[in-house]
Amino acid sequence: MKLALPSAIKPVVGPFSALQKKWLVFWHTLNVAQRCYFSATVLCLLAIFNELPEDSSLYLGASILALVAMTREFWPRFIHLWESLPGKAVILLFYAFIANYALAQAAGMVNDITGVNADHLPYSHNFSMLLSVPTWFVTTSILLLILLQLIQPVYLFVLMLLRPFGLHKWWHSPDYQYPVTTGLVRFFFGLFLLYQMAVFISSTGMSRGVNSFLRHIVEGFTGQSIQLNIAMQDDADNAHKYTEIDAVAGSAVDDTEQAKLAEQQAEQQAELNELKVQLSAFEQNADKYERHLQNALTYFIYEYESDSRSRCEITPGTRIIELNDYELLEITKLEGDPARYEFVVKPCISAAIGHQFRSR
Repeated sequence: MKLALPSAIKPVVGPFSALQKKWLVFWHTLNVAQRCYFSATVLCLLAIFNELPEDSSLYLGASILALVAMTREFWPRFIHLWESLPGKAVILLFYAFIANYALAQAAGMVNDITGVNADHLPYSHNFSMLLSVPTWFVTTSILLLILLQLIQPVYLFVLMLLRPFGLHKWWHSPDYQYPVTTGLVRFFFGLFLLYQMAVFISSTGMSRGVNSFLRHIVEGFTGQSIQLNIAMQDDADNAHKYTEIDAVAGSAVDDTEQAKLAEQQAEQQAELNELKVQLSAFEQNADKYERHLQNALTYFIYEYESDSRSRCEITPGTRIIELNDYELLEITKLEGDPARYEFVVKPCISAAIGHQFRSR
């Protein structure tokens, strides 16, 4: 037996039912990536309206959803490019280029710790390579994301030009809805993810080596040195500059304009101090990150690469790595928290050679 709804409720239920049907029709016309974009947009709007900080869970959820959506959209195209011979060559060439710089950075890290060439420590060199590769691959992926987002407006413009001619099927399947709106949302979230990832790698200190490499590349193409002079100016120089400006302003403008100029100078000084604090924090995080890598690599060298027994005479309590027939690298573990290690190159004194170096 069906119960009849009261007449007062029917006008209320009707609009909500129609709105629900429209919502379901709209939701089912979207694919998985578009649903992720829509959900991420809702989370961002909620975070903005509630004035939440940048590290809130809503922004994190929006970043994850946007990343899932981009992966869903671009991964099939990447696979299609990989299946072609020219595409495979381009991808392998790009990552071989990146891996070569990561290999050189890994060798430099081993040399900084031990003081000898990394060729004498192949296993430690490989381990250092594994520690360096994620930094380079994550940073270069960010650069690729930048390039894709820079191309995105051109893509949308061409799509809008071709749409009246019925050529949009070249770009999307016939059942793909709202391509232009989706492109704009994708462009926004691309910049949003770019900002989030840039803040992450800068705050963790992962970007020092790659930033130095990119700066030298840009300087090589432009012929100009890239320096943050505004952040590196001395406080005394700033004070001298402001004093000169005040002297000139005092002779040319009235008291009101001098007050405005002083206020602008105070704001600029505050911004300069804030920039110095941020740069100092980034440098400290970079130092901390490199120190963690060096500690892990040093522990690996001492525990796994070095030997406790050898044909050469070994100082009690030390471990060694034979460099050649006449030299060895002696590693001494110094007590402390964290433990420190001392690396010294010494002559190899064995049963056949090196007795002239024996202390008398």
